[in-house]
Amino acid sequence: MARNDTFFEWADGGSTSVYKFRIKDNPALYVWFDFGKAGGALYRTANPGPYRVDEPLIAADFPTLDDLLGARGTTRAQWRRDLAAQFGERLGWDNGV
Repeated sequence: MARNDTFFEWADGGSTSVYKFRIKDNPALYVWFDFGKAGGALYRTANPGPYRVDEPLIAADFPTLDDLLGARGTTRAQWRRDLAAQFGERLGWDNGV
């Protein structure tokens, strides 16, 4: 069940999916590039709203999405449920994201 541990500002699925989000009451905004089986890349940004290609990105303070989520007291499974609840209908995704 979605708990809104993660609040998504942007989600775009594709060959490289891009997610912009913050976790719980922490104001830091993160951008996760999901490369599928090849892994991903995590960054921070100061720009709210949809992700833009020319947006300045800052190295994240965690090496992976899972490290960030664990440090904030949530999990990838919960992240996916929150994503599906907030963007599932628009993107046509379900809890298997």
